[in-house]
Amino acid sequence: MLAVAAPYRGYGIATSLVQKAIEAMRVRSADEIVLETEETNIPAMRLYERLGFLRSKKLHRYYLNGSSAYRLVLLLKPIDADLIVPVEEPQEAVI
Repeated sequence: MLAVAAPYRGYGIATSLVQKAIEAMRVRSADEIVLETEETNIPAMRLYERLGFLRSKKLHRYYLNGSSAYRLVLLLKPIDADLIVPVEEPQEAVI
């Protein structure tokens, strides 16, 4: 959980904290970082996406208050292309 008190927002504190957390995980050989943030939290979404996180999934009614979230992922190591299995598109039925 990350929050910056309103009077201190806009000074790069959250960016610095997230960058330090990313580096700590990178040093510990993490493959990826996964987090969730409320879909309406636009400043958080901008922060994470600016740092390279990608939206991987929408989680409907994820929080106890009923609001939805996005799962965001930051890959710290390259993906081995040989391990990727292509997903075939479903074929339309021919009648």
